[in-house]
Amino acid sequence: MIDPDKLLKTLDGGQRAAAQPQDHVWLGASAGTGKTQVLSARVLRLMLAGVSPEAILCITFTKAGAAEMAHRIHERLAMWVRMADGDLRLDLAALGADWAEPGILDRARSLFATVIDSPGGAVRVQTIHAFCQTLLASFPLEAKILPGFRALEDSEASALQREVLGQLLARADIDGETMRTIAAMLSQRLGQDAAIAFLARCASSFTAANTPRLAPRAADLRAQLDLPQGDPLTWQAAALGGGAIADADIAAVAASGRGWGTKTGDGRADIMDDWFRADAHGRAAMLTAVRGCFLTGTGDMRADYTKDKGGMRSCLAAAERIVAAADELLATATAMAVADDLAAAWDLGSRFAEAYALAKRERGLADFDDLISIAGHLLAQGDFGDWVRFKLDQRTDHILVDEAQDTNARQWAIVASLAGEFFAGVGAKDDRVRTMFTVGDRKQAIFGFQGTEPAAFEAARLSFAKRAGEGGKPFEDVDLDTNYRSSPAVLDVVDAWIAAGATELMGLGSDEPPHIPAEFNRDRAGRVELWAPLPVGKALDADTEDESVGEFESDDEGSSLRDTSAAASDPASLRLSRAIADEVREWIEHGKDGRPVAPGDILILVRRRKDVAARIVARLQSLHVPVAGVDRFSLTQSLAVQDLLAAMRFAVQPLDDLNLASLLVSPLFGWSQDELFAFAHGRQKRALWEQLRAHEEEVPPATMAALRSLLGMGDFTTSFRFLERILSGPLDGRRKLYHRLGREARDPIDELLAQALAFERQEAPSLLGFLSHIAASTAEIKRQSEARGDVVRVMTVHGSKGLQAPIVILADASDDPKPKRVSFGLSMGNWDKLPVFPLGKDERHGAIAAAHDAKEAAEREEHWRLLYVAMTRAEELLVITGTRKADELPENNWHSAVDAVLAGMGAEWQDAGPRWGQKRVHAVAGKARAAKDKVRPIAAPVVVPTWARHAAPEEARPPRPLAPSALGDDDVAVVPQGAARAAAVNRGLLLHALFERLPPVAPERRRAAALRWLGVQAADLDETARATMVDEVLAVLDDPAHAALFGPGSLAEVPLSAVVDGAVVAGIVDRLLVTDDAVTVIDYKTGRHVPISTAEVQPAYLRQMAAYRDALAAIFPSRRIAAALLYTAAPRLIDLNDALLDAHKPGLLATKANLGG
Repeated sequence: MIDPDKLLKTLDGGQRAAAQPQDHVWLGASAGTGKTQVLSARVLRLMLAGVSPEAILCITFTKAGAAEMAHRIHERLAMWVRMADGDLRLDLAALGADWAEPGILDRARSLFATVIDSPGGAVRVQTIHAFCQTLLASFPLEAKILPGFRALEDSEASALQREVLGQLLARADIDGETMRTIAAMLSQRLGQDAAIAFLARCASSFTAANTPRLAPRAADLRAQLDLPQGDPLTWQAAALGGGAIADADIAAVAASGRGWGTKTGDGRADIMDDWFRADAHGRAAMLTAVRGCFLTGTGDMRADYTKDKGGMRSCLAAAERIVAAADELLATATAMAVADDLAAAWDLGSRFAEAYALAKRERGLADFDDLISIAGHLLAQGDFGDWVRFKLDQRTDHILVDEAQDTNARQWAIVASLAGEFFAGVGAKDDRVRTMFTVGDRKQAIFGFQGTEPAAFEAARLSFAKRAGEGGKPFEDVDLDTNYRSSPAVLDVVDAWIAAGATELMGLGSDEPPHIPAEFNRDRAGRVELWAPLPVGKALDADTEDESVGEFESDDEGSSLRDTSAAASDPASLRLSRAIADEVREWIEHGKDGRPVAPGDILILVRRRKDVAARIVARLQSLHVPVAGVDRFSLTQSLAVQDLLAAMRFAVQPLDDLNLASLLVSPLFGWSQDELFAFAHGRQKRALWEQLRAHEEEVPPATMAALRSLLGMGDFTTSFRFLERILSGPLDGRRKLYHRLGREARDPIDELLAQALAFERQEAPSLLGFLSHIAASTAEIKRQSEARGDVVRVMTVHGSKGLQAPIVILADASDDPKPKRVSFGLSMGNWDKLPVFPLGKDERHGAIAAAHDAKEAAEREEHWRLLYVAMTRAEELLVITGTRKADELPENNWHSAVDAVLAGMGAEWQDAGPRWGQKRVHAVAGKARAAKDKVRPIAAPVVVPTWARHAAPEEARPPRPLAPSALGDDDVAVVPQGAARAAAVNRGLLLHALFERLPPVAPERRRAAALRWLGVQAADLDETARATMVDEVLAVLDDPAHAALFGPGSLAEVPLSAVVDGAVVAGIVDRLLVTDDAVTVIDYKTGRHVPISTAEVQPAYLRQMAAYRDALAAIFPSRRIAAALLYTAAPRLIDLNDALLDAHKPGLLATKANLGG
């Protein structure tokens, strides 16, 4: 019997309905409802129903998700092979299959072999990008893409984009100058990296199926935005000349200012007088100054005009008309300038798109966006597209789409093309059941930056439902609301938040059903704790209650009591990370609310990948708490990588003082700051390296030796070898880095080595080139946190999608969710969502302002959906905390939202100790884990034995197999030299080949066959020589005495290998005859000298045959072994008796020393 825990969990009613293999299903699955189990169950049900594995296509969002689903399916199929009948029936019943159906058990057991034997050897579970790559690789000509193309990784794409842009801007013609001007404008607005990212977005927008498109011109953009044409200042002047601002209003303000009789009033009157003296263009230039006479810096009307006792209240109406007109004129001119800048940016973007597309085509590359766009175009077009769809239609009968809420409109178009014939009834295989299955949850649509949105999810649902209904087989709408993950306490808070209006906040537009705890979870203990945000900065200085300030904090250097001013000067993330890490350590040491806590129970989530996550990891490491490190980070952010690159930079440029100083205090050399100061201070203008050389007697010898070793490798070593020698050579860098930075340094180190190898494959290897490559790289490390063992995990909410943990901490829930800069898209005419760079409030007007506001609203809705995802990761305990920099928290923050929910549920503030001050708690009593018997200690550092730090000694090499034909060659009496030797060797090879090929040929045909073969293989020999060789061979084959040796059952050129007296003997025998009681081995000798008897046989030949005999004796221990030499020149067969061979057997062992190296 199998472990009951390894049996499949029985599907509930909704899950079973969704797994029905014959139905179209649109499945709505809230968090924790078991949608991955349903997906796997549906695939298993399909195969149990007889569907071929290659007819099933599963599309999911991430590689990790695809790997997880494939693993579940293959693991279950492998278990079924060896599962007992009773257990297998339970598994099938859990799936909802009819286990009593005849033959179903045998079919279930055969599925694993069926999958292994199918094309690809696995169920097709792919990301949409992987599917598109496979599709394009299958139809490259139809897709107009280079056969054998390669998909670009993100870091490679970034490097290629920079290279292409550099080439564009380096052009010497007038276009090059124009593009440099536009690039300078973009860099000034956005910064260099953001400018390149903007152009990359343009490359996507202005390239359709690898074909560049022209960007809209400035005039077209202005027309679409209802803006005037021409120069903005000239347009303003014309408007002012037409009376946009009435002279009477200007005069009224001037009179009021003079009448006020103050310096301020006179100054404003003077500006109005200047207005009268200026022409239209001059007035246009004065608009900002005139406007400033009426408004404060915040844009409010000055009190002089609005207060009852204001000195210029008499001209308030005139002032308001002037401000309104000036605002309109300035806003329109700004909009015109923005449109011009945007059109110029698009022009550069379209040129960049063309050059980037060309560079990819020339190199046989495609980025991830190309995979989607080219595949979509291929499937949508006629002719070739019809053919491709027909071929796919023959192969695919069932499509399953996972994480459907994260599928964007272009990806949905591909799925719709694949499934088109499913609903039409005219597919290639009408007799087969064909189904479409999608699963998603609009509440978890959190990847808007990749173009996904709940609207696309809903539009796809309506479209497929319509097509399925028209085809006569409607979709089954199934919702899963039973939660198998979280405790009732967590679900209570989630449901209360949704009921309080979160549905509208998330942009869902309709109510969501409450979550129902699974039956086994209904009596499970759980808590939701809202910790008061930590005051930091000014808020901390202003606190009158100082209890949480003077807290006892410890670090590696000892302990200290931090006072208020010191804590107030700490960055918010530093204080928050210390508090959270210290709390986690206490939980692991002492438990939480009576339950034991292991490091792997804790998942710490942050909204954005900022320094708070890295600081939490660092603090946990300093407290010796096992922690996995942040889930994703830039390669060059790693301290280990920075130290290794510093060593490489020193080898390239030893006179870089800052770099050398950083290298010396790194773990690779381990200098203290004081040691560095002693050499660096007072050296005047001398370089640090020169200072070290000048005072070498004071420098540790190991340091100078290591530095000189780095310099010695600089010009002659590839980047990979350089890094590997630092890590594994005398410098012992890997151990030093791990000791100082923890085992989490392993991933970035390994990725740096991988980057070095990749660079050497693609570029001329050089250290300087690799340093430049890494500096320009955007390579990131993504850790698969699910498989990292019993460690605390720290990641973003986005990265936690699909994960869960008993304890979840939302660390930065009080942060301001409003982004400082919003990039958005503008749809106009035939263009959809053209990229718009971030614009200031004063630059956004009309359609651009509307597009910006729409994007901001969409991001705000996603911000709330992200909170839903974060809260539903928790199984038992959910903690929400953050920091507070002022009396009020930012608008729309998570902390305040949960605070309002808990307050509405009756959770009052209660004491939380000196670290947090106060907290609200919603708790549900119930079953909890059994309390641990003793405190689990934090693992002490492992002491690595000395032998583990040194390379193992080289093992003795085993002797080479002994070749009998090589035994005693130096004993051969006559060895021809030069051309004669070559001729003899060639003659022997030809005779051996004839003895191998002719025996199966009928005797009457042998001569002709032999002469024909020699005519081809030995054309350089004359006919007489060839005929002589044939006569020699046939004399042997036609001799009745040799008939058995060349008759049926005999073997030619037989390899053998055996162990004889502890030595391996291996060789190829010329002829072998094996009978029931004997084995005869024959070796040909083609030399001209033919011995009369065994007494004249060369000893070398006897040692050879003794080795063959003994090897065959080991292989055929129960049969008699006979050995003989066949001299073809006579021909003469000389039998070799055992006594003769035994006498030469010692020679075999005597040669072991010579042959064994």
